[in-house]
Amino acid sequence: MTENSERTSQESDNYVASFETGIMARNGEWVGICIMFAMYDRRTKLTHWPPKAFALLMKSLAGYCNHLGSNAFMLRAKADPSLVENLPARHPYHTLLTEVPKLTEDEVGRAGRATVIERATYTVTGTALELRAVFGDGRTESIILHEYTALSLFGYLQEYLEAADILTGPAAGSA
Repeated sequence: MTENSERTSQESDNYVASFETGIMARNGEWVGICIMFAMYDRRTKLTHWPPKAFALLMKSLAGYCNHLGSNAFMLRAKADPSLVENLPARHPYHTLLTEVPKLTEDEVGRAGRATVIERATYTVTGTALELRAVFGDGRTESIILHEYTALSLFGYLQEYLEAADILTGPAAGSA
């Protein structure tokens, strides 16, 4: 990937611009993750990932992270902040913070056939990770994550799950 490829607009494809997540829990145990994606076309896409699909998502994000290695834009930008100086306002570097969707508690708990991911395949396509999701209602859609968004989602989900384990784990300690 070259510096110029980072400067191109994502408008030709409907990339994920940002995301918000929520833990789906029942009786104090997590039963899945809800992810609302804000898309580049300014629409949102609500998805519910049961444990099996979520495990595949995490495995694909980890594999993609390993595939990118030290060439990842996120790592290069951290080492050389000048790389982001001229990025367009709608580059994922910016949209991750400026276009975060609003996810309500009701949406987190309202998984239905149209939002549940039954299975997904993952493909690296240039500077992006394409999630080809099969929803419970049978439709198939692509969710395209720019590498910056994919790595951000991966790190966020890892931290989110660690916090969830602490919050939903057994009570311990003394008062």
